[in-house]
Amino acid sequence: MVVDEKRVREIVREELETFLVKSLAESLKELHSISQDFREQQKDYDKKFEEIGKELAGLREITGNLVKSSEENTKAIAELRKMTEENTKAIIELRKQTEENTKAIAELRKMTEENTKAIIELRKQTEENTKAIAELRKMTEENTKAIIELRKQTEENTKAIAELRKMTEENTKAIIELRKQTEENTKAIAELRKMTEENTKAIIELRKQTEENTKAIAELRKMTEENTKAIIRLTKIVDKLVKSVSALNERVSGLENTFGLMTEEIIRRDFPAWLKNQGIDVSKVSGKTIKFGKKNLEFDVFLEYNNKVYLGEVKATLRERDVKRFYAKVEMVKKVFRDKEIIPIIIFRLRAKGEIPIRLAKNYGIKVLKYLKGGEFDER
Repeated sequence: MVVDEKRVREIVREELETFLVKSLAESLKELHSISQDFREQQKDYDKKFEEIGKELAGLREITGNLVKSSEENTKAIAELRKMTEENTKAIIELRKQTEENTKAIAELRKMTEENTKAIIELRKQTEENTKAIAELRKMTEENTKAIIELRKQTEENTKAIAELRKMTEENTKAIIELRKQTEENTKAIAELRKMTEENTKAIIELRKQTEENTKAIAELRKMTEENTKAIIRLTKIVDKLVKSVSALNERVSGLENTFGLMTEEIIRRDFPAWLKNQGIDVSKVSGKTIKFGKKNLEFDVFLEYNNKVYLGEVKATLRERDVKRFYAKVEMVKKVFRDKEIIPIIIFRLRAKGEIPIRLAKNYGIKVLKYLKGGEFDER
């Protein structure tokens, strides 16, 4: 529905603009035609006046010779009167043409006023369209926000669906094993029925062997007691194994911390080379803890150079939550260095969890660098 309104407004605006341009073009064309006719008539009048001027010059010459020849003067006067009559007629025609031109100009002014009114209406319609476009932009922004939230929810649902699929696959495997076990149990039941029939026959014989079995049971009880003691010993061994695994996890965590510190040191060692490519010549960089209120904000890389402050975060694997936490710290530091330009940088060593963390960092205005072997940095 939003797209249809926008299209309708565009069509109305285009039709109005086309109509206005067409009307103005026709008016200008008509004005040009009238002006051209007027220029042509003016040329004719100028030509006639030039001829009159020449004839008047001849008249002066005749007047100069009037003393010598009265007859010639009489003829000249007659010719002058004739020329005067012709000039009078020409002047009358000129006045008539001027009146027609005046009417044409009045009509042109009227058309211009109508065009002016059309332009005012067009401007009014344009203002209304501008307001409608502003409302449409607002609705588009709200829709964009809703789409972003929907994408976020979709990503979470996708993760949940992936976990659910994994659980479903495990359950499917368990069901297949259960069916297989059921089939085996069914066969075992059939065999058991067969054996029951045989056992019925053997009961008589078993009664005879009961005494022997009683002795065997006594021996079995003795063996069971020994097995129980063995199980207790096995339980103690398992407890010790659990404690050993916990200790191993603590060691692994310690190794991860050690690896992180080593990675930070390596990146701080090679980072000046990247800065040099940016036009900054420093021999080394270090980490720093910046106090903001009651919080201590730790940065793996810190460099204050002229009116710029470089803040760096080093990660083995780049995740979305790492980008959000780093951005929050950077926003707090901006309040500390109000007169400095803050340049935030995230450097990761191994990999990024998809493209989402990189896109999110760029949206936040954070540079993303991947540390490569050989001390090189690749900007993503």
